[in-house]
Amino acid sequence: MKWDMPVRPIESGPLTDQEVEELNAFWLAEDGLENAMDVSTFDGFICAVLSAPNTIMPSEWMRWVWDQKEGEQSPEFASEKQAKRILSLLIGHANVLAFTLTHGPQHYEPLFYVRKVEGSTVSIVDEWCCGYVKGIALDPLGWQPLIDARPEWFEVIHLYGTRSGWDRLKELVEAHEDANARHQAFVDLIAPAARNIHAYWLARRAPAGDTVRGLRRPIHKAPIPGRNDPCPCGSGKKFKHCHGASEILN
Repeated sequence: MKWDMPVRPIESGPLTDQEVEELNAFWLAEDGLENAMDVSTFDGFICAVLSAPNTIMPSEWMRWVWDQKEGEQSPEFASEKQAKRILSLLIGHANVLAFTLTHGPQHYEPLFYVRKVEGSTVSIVDEWCCGYVKGIALDPLGWQPLIDARPEWFEVIHLYGTRSGWDRLKELVEAHEDANARHQAFVDLIAPAARNIHAYWLARRAPAGDTVRGLRRPIHKAPIPGRNDPCPCGSGKKFKHCHGASEILN
């Protein structure tokens, strides 16, 4: 697979609702891939990949996007145009995520599904957490020292992203007098944990940099922009309207 194809410009900011729907439609098509990720799972997965202690090349992580169980099934694109479009969105989203986590981590928010329950909006985080756990599984030995040192950063991700966690989660939520409040308290811990994990490995990663599109890029500390400051990507937009914008699936 070649990676010299046009990629969605980072200046475009987070995926639009239409682009999110386009990706999900491709992944979840009835006549398509059997075990493909959805957008929320991919968001968690690529967040872990970009936050990992060691560089993971697209040629390694991409196969799990199409087949999250075995990493073996490949997509059948209808045309070269469709292939370039889907891959452009995938890599473009990864680039935006990498930029935000590195240059404005306080603005990073996971891409969760949401649903209405008795008039309240409830975040559905299982898919995102399962994706993050899958990303960790690409380099379990590399991750283990941090998991041992700071287990509290991974506790909620493992609660919602593993089978053993689901059993424990059921006990914790159902035993609480306000299950929705208990659930939301857990949800509120996920984004800070993801930011802390990324910052930890970013500070310790080799100066040669990380890989998003297969290119080595230097990692350097940059001033963190305020919400109303110009976005450092060069788009000319305010950070809050560009790479500081939150992504939510409705």
